[in-house]
This record gives sequence, C-alpha cells and structure tokens, in this order.
Amino acid sequence: MSERVGVVVVPGYGEEGAPVGGFGAPPPMFEPPVVTGGPFAPGVAGPEFVVADEFNGVIVDAEGVHLEQGPHGIALPWARVRTVRFHPMEPGLSVTAVTVEVPVYECRVRARRRTLVRGWCAELDGVLHHYLGARG
Repeated sequence: MSERVGVVVVPGYGEEGAPVGGFGAPPPMFEPPVVTGGPFAPGVAGPEFVVADEFNGVIVDAEGVHLEQGPHGIALPWARVRTVRFHPMEPGLSVTAVTVEVPVYECRVRARRRTLVRGWCAELDGVLHHYLGARG
C-alpha cells in the first residue's frame, strides 16, 4: 500500500469501524404558517373565473391560475405567480401569467361573440384584483 501524505482516511459505508445508521434521522419537515383569514385561507372559497373554448381554457380561483392549451396544461399556485396580464384580441381573450421564477405562460381562448370578451375582461379583472390586490 502506498503512503499518502496529508490524506486522512475515514471509514466509509460498508467498511469496518464505519459509523452505523448513516446520517441519522431526517430533520423535521418545514411547517408553513397556518392562515386563518384572507383570500388564501384554506376552506375559504373566493371568486373564480372560468372560460374555455374547444381547445383551450383558463381558470383563476383560490388555488391559483390554471392554463390549458390542447393536451398541455399547467397549474400555477398563487405563491408562484408574480402577476397576470390579459387583453382582448380579435377572436377572444389572451391571458398571460408571469411567475416569480421568470417563465411566462400564455393562453388564448376564443369567444363566439365579441360581447362575451368584454364580460370576460370585467369578470377577470375583479377576480385578479381579489387575489393579487391582497398582496399590497
């Protein structure tokens, strides 16, 4: 066996004299604070916004923002959402969710009539104000 200078050999897993039990018990799980009131309280139903066409859909509710485009969908909880922008477009409504991690998700929902889009915008504005306005 060759001699190594400056190297401390510590018994490892499976070697004689190694510590038994590995790293020990895991640390206790992080417990999020219990919310007792406000728009994010568990069990407290808030306003919701739901629109869909034959391929795409948008849901904004107490859980967060849910976007579906064809077979793809993403659920963004409010803790991940930085802001939500929306605007009417010629065939319907475009909704864009910006996350705190920087990715941006967009979904477009078609409307059968233009008058529906105006109603959707008014309704979505109120729902977003309820959830995002509480952040201050």
